[in-house]
Amino acid sequence: MRRVSRGAHGLPNKFRRNGSSTHRDKSSGPVIMRRRSDSRTQVDHVMDMSDLDLNLDADEEDVVEDYADPVNALGISSALPTPGGIPDSSVVGPVRDRKLEQGTRFRKVTKKRVKPIFLRLDLDHARVYWDPSKYSKCFYIDDVKEIRYGLEAKHYREEFNYKNPAYEPYWVTIVYSDTTRSKGRTKHMHLLADDVDSITLWRGALDTVSRERIDMMAGLLGFAEKSAKLVWQREMAKRFQGSEHLPAEETMDLQGITKLCRSLHINCSEDMYHSYFQLANNDGSGKLNQAQFLSFVRKLKERKDIKTLYESLIQEGQSEMDLGSFFAFLVQEQKVDVAADLAHWTTVFEKSARSSKPRTAATEMASRALPLTMDFQAFQTFLTSSANSCWVPPSAVVHDRPLNEYFISSSHNTYLTGRQVVGESSTEAYIAALQKGCRCLEIDCWNGSGGQPIVNHGRTLTTSISFRDTIKVINQYAFCETPYPLILSLEVHCDREQQARMAEIMIEVFGDRLVRTPLSDEAVLPTPEALKGKILIKVKAASTDLDAKPVAAQLDTKAVAAQLSGRPRERSTSSPSAQAVALDNVIIPNSTLLSSPPSQSPPELSHSFWTTPRTSTTSTHATAPSPYLISTTDDSDSPPATDVEKKKKKSSATSKIIPFLGDLGVYTKGYKFMGFTTPEATSYNHIFSIGETKFRKLTDPEANAIKALEEHNMRYLMRVYPSAYRVTSTNFEPLSSWRRGVQMAALNWQTYDLGQQLNEAMFTGAADHTGYVLKPKELRMDPNMPMVAPKLAPKRMVSFAVEIISAQQLPRPKGLSLDANINPYVEFEVFSPETMGSTWTGEETQDGPTRSSPPGERIFKRTRIIPGNGYNPEFREKVAVTLVTRFPSLVFVRWTVWNSRGAQNTERDRPLATFVAKLDNLQQGYRQLPLFDSNGDQYLFSTLFCKIEREAPIELQKSLNTSRSGTFYIDHTSPYQEHTTQQSGRSFLRKLINRTPSSSKRRKEIRLERTYSDPRDGDSTSLYSNTTLD
Repeated sequence: MRRVSRGAHGLPNKFRRNGSSTHRDKSSGPVIMRRRSDSRTQVDHVMDMSDLDLNLDADEEDVVEDYADPVNALGISSALPTPGGIPDSSVVGPVRDRKLEQGTRFRKVTKKRVKPIFLRLDLDHARVYWDPSKYSKCFYIDDVKEIRYGLEAKHYREEFNYKNPAYEPYWVTIVYSDTTRSKGRTKHMHLLADDVDSITLWRGALDTVSRERIDMMAGLLGFAEKSAKLVWQREMAKRFQGSEHLPAEETMDLQGITKLCRSLHINCSEDMYHSYFQLANNDGSGKLNQAQFLSFVRKLKERKDIKTLYESLIQEGQSEMDLGSFFAFLVQEQKVDVAADLAHWTTVFEKSARSSKPRTAATEMASRALPLTMDFQAFQTFLTSSANSCWVPPSAVVHDRPLNEYFISSSHNTYLTGRQVVGESSTEAYIAALQKGCRCLEIDCWNGSGGQPIVNHGRTLTTSISFRDTIKVINQYAFCETPYPLILSLEVHCDREQQARMAEIMIEVFGDRLVRTPLSDEAVLPTPEALKGKILIKVKAASTDLDAKPVAAQLDTKAVAAQLSGRPRERSTSSPSAQAVALDNVIIPNSTLLSSPPSQSPPELSHSFWTTPRTSTTSTHATAPSPYLISTTDDSDSPPATDVEKKKKKSSATSKIIPFLGDLGVYTKGYKFMGFTTPEATSYNHIFSIGETKFRKLTDPEANAIKALEEHNMRYLMRVYPSAYRVTSTNFEPLSSWRRGVQMAALNWQTYDLGQQLNEAMFTGAADHTGYVLKPKELRMDPNMPMVAPKLAPKRMVSFAVEIISAQQLPRPKGLSLDANINPYVEFEVFSPETMGSTWTGEETQDGPTRSSPPGERIFKRTRIIPGNGYNPEFREKVAVTLVTRFPSLVFVRWTVWNSRGAQNTERDRPLATFVAKLDNLQQGYRQLPLFDSNGDQYLFSTLFCKIEREAPIELQKSLNTSRSGTFYIDHTSPYQEHTTQQSGRSFLRKLINRTPSSSKRRKEIRLERTYSDPRDGDSTSLYSNTTLD
């Protein structure tokens, strides 16, 4: 319907797009940090973009330099970025190339045809176009994600039937983001050149222009004037077009300054522009020359919030900060253990101190043996550099516990770049997930033409990709970010022949990486360390495995299923869901667009949209409704099978996995979930895949399955995935799964809602970037200690405070007119597995009200609105939080920046930016926090400046826990045996421990539980108090 609507309103839509493009044409530099897989330095520093990086690895004499004028006035400076982010002035950038501007002949390759085009570079607007008559036939250099050539583009060439190696040096694929789409769709341009020189020329031009625009924008945020001079000379070059003129004629009035600032993404009100302009216009002429413009820029980028802090740290009688004062600041405010790495922090101080002084001044101080001091500019440089990162420093990672003791970064429907009903399938989605450290990918496999399996979301309108191409791309990028094992979750809908082809392809492509036999004879899951560089296959157990099981177990299971469904039913290892569900996200309420909307019920299944398959694949049986412990789903989340497919299924065995493929599931052998007491549930290498709705039912107190669920996940693997009826590919919130010990909460990575934000926060920062995070000890088994049920783990009080000080260079909302102001405010939220008994402290303001939240919901604080200032708004509001949880390591915090339409109320449209982090991964003290857009891409220079304080978690009421040991501890025995044990068989000691407490003791416990009980625990009957905010 959306495509039809766009077609019907083509003319207005065209104007809207052109308007957006016109705004982009006026941009002097990028806003979004594009993840370039061909540039590992950008990836390594993706979270630490700063005003001026200290480049601690550089030689001392390379850090301080007197900034020279650029070699040309084309807007391209003379530097390429170094790993630390400081331009290297020894590298000369390209001058304007007429061949690029006039056009270079290429052949544009698509699935439909091969079309000759002339690729042209518009250097003034930093865009590439190939059809002047159609403005949409272009992309902006700032949106380029990657330029692939050679072996990196091999799978693209093979996909388009250019398999001959002779094509390799002439082929290039440009990957860029289409910013006109709400979800930032990734596009590919496949080009064949007439000669190798054209490829080299364009690769160099695109890469250099992109990096130079980033460097220019970064320089404007720092104190060096090189970038400001470059901007000025570029504007003068545009104005005079090479004509002769006097230096005195190079001036700019207020209107020109305002236009230039907006092109640099400096979003201030007209009054602020005028105020800074008047300060710089000291001669009262109404125009600024170059020197006055540089003064204007210096005043504009001076951080008043940091200057206030700096002045408070200077000791009496001193004008600048010495080494002792700097160390005192680190210890007292930043909570840094300076003594543990004294040499490092001494180097940081020296580098920062020299960064604001010319080389001549630094040399003179050294010759006179004067002690180095840190002025305000140097202090600002330090605070905004990666040396003061908000993340806890990474430590040596050794993942030496079994796989089941880790949370694993997991993706659902990985192949999709959009919605799971009509979206596009692409190998690019696998590359993006692997580059972000995903360790469990999903591949939905269906019968393809010519005996070759394909990958798509069956029975929908999604496109398909080759299974072989998918496997080859995964093999190429499998360990680009982390060496720890990669798990491929196969959802198989292929017949026997194509299942065999799948196995052959994986064995051929993965080679020795593929785990085909156990590493040892022990019936235990190996550690991630032992599986480094290995690929595991998660696949349903082969039908021969099922036939070999005890007959009694099979009959019991079939009998129960038949009795509940009212008809006999064959055992299936790969049947799709047939139960419509109603979903909601009540555990964590969501914010607009940045959050997951509730899933939508599907139309009637008889509708052709749901019943017409996209492929000729034979499907499987539909299942009948079942109660809590008999699942209606397995790994499949495709829409239900049609009647035709059901009839075909009755005479075929395509739902069975052949042994050749099933044997690849060495440590991740999938079984349909039929309860926790079945024989499959006790095999060490099994894994259950459960849909979110079924999982929610298991955690319902009425199911009486919470204890068995948590105990299962202490020993074995489980995966939870979104419902098939989340047609827009939204996500459930993963905290409800993690708190129950689920290792793999598989989410739709293409949707950056609350669920995916929490997921990325779980696997970002400190040592968590490996894709494996050790579960809290309460969710793991210790062979030397009694097993503590997660729900009964000790309760801990977590206290922390956040002062939201300011924001920097906030992005402009899409569609906002150029003369409209940005009126930002910030919402701060806390998410934990159990949010109860929380208190807030903070001033109540008209624009920043606080409110109480019922237990189990989010806690949030809203700051006041700063009207007309999207460049450097100061909020200076503090919020203190105290909450009680059994899992302190699963507390998450989120900052969301909004724009108020009227500057007087919180009426809002879309969020400007957001940042989510796990509390344990954040350092204390004054920190710059990165901000991300609605697609999960990091803004280059938009940040929040906050002060973070937190205390170590405090365990509550130890005496109470030990006095009720019969309730807080369970035997270190198999939970499956415990289900079959008779009540009369319990020991006299256990009966004694569980005896009814005295009335005085009972009153004491009720008082405590009113404050600290967990309302979501299934067996909790105690009272709890509402959250209060001061």
